[in-house]
Amino acid sequence: MRSANACAFAAWLQTAAGRRLLAAERVALRHAVRRFYGDALLWVGLSPQLFDTTAQCMVRMRVFAAVGPGAARSAAGQREVAIVPAAAGALPFAAGALDGVLLHHALEAAPDPRAALREAARVLRVGGLLVVVGFNPLSSWLLARPLPAFRGLTTVSVPRLRDWLALLGLEAENKAAYVYVPQVWSLMRKRDAAADDAAAQQDSPRWWRRLPTSGVYVVSATKVAHGFIAPPLRHRHADEFAGAAPQPVACVRPAA
Repeated sequence: MRSANACAFAAWLQTAAGRRLLAAERVALRHAVRRFYGDALLWVGLSPQLFDTTAQCMVRMRVFAAVGPGAARSAAGQREVAIVPAAAGALPFAAGALDGVLLHHALEAAPDPRAALREAARVLRVGGLLVVVGFNPLSSWLLARPLPAFRGLTTVSVPRLRDWLALLGLEAENKAAYVYVPQVWSLMRKRDAAADDAAAQQDSPRWWRRLPTSGVYVVSATKVAHGFIAPPLRHRHADEFAGAAPQPVACVRPAA
């Protein structure tokens, strides 16, 4: 992960504007993480501030992969959580060892988003659930790229993410969940953090706040197994089975 970019973005998440973003994502994550079940769940991200949403998951062990600088120290206060320093493109887990993986803004700061997604698919078992949270480049967040906190981050659109998931053997859900986030210029203003956090935690029912042009998306996908179906026998050449069938043996009567 780009250390300078990840450090700047992780520091921005600690500000009042970053907390407003996380508060807006909390409602959507509460619905997404309810589907996790099994033995182990891995959260890959720069900030553990939303990790408490996984407390009600039906998993035996929750693991936080601290991929950003200082993320391990900030997650030290989490209870019943295993903290593992790691890189998004090199997770210290065996193939198919995890029942669920959640990438919380991990693709944006990764040096190679495709490698990070490929690594998440590798450690996920067949039938496991993958949840990806990222900035929507088809929204006003495109204007935030020149800012120091977002400079160098790589945004991945939902259509491109679906293509990558399909190549890795993951079946994405038909609809992605979108999170309404205030405009970039309003997030950058220094206002009362407590009042903004309380307002952001309210899940507004307005339909226009769930449009595909919203600031953040949540995409869920399931890892599927690809089986091999042998072609029918009538499509095969007869010479392939020439030596497989037993040859008739002549019956010789014994002499009287």
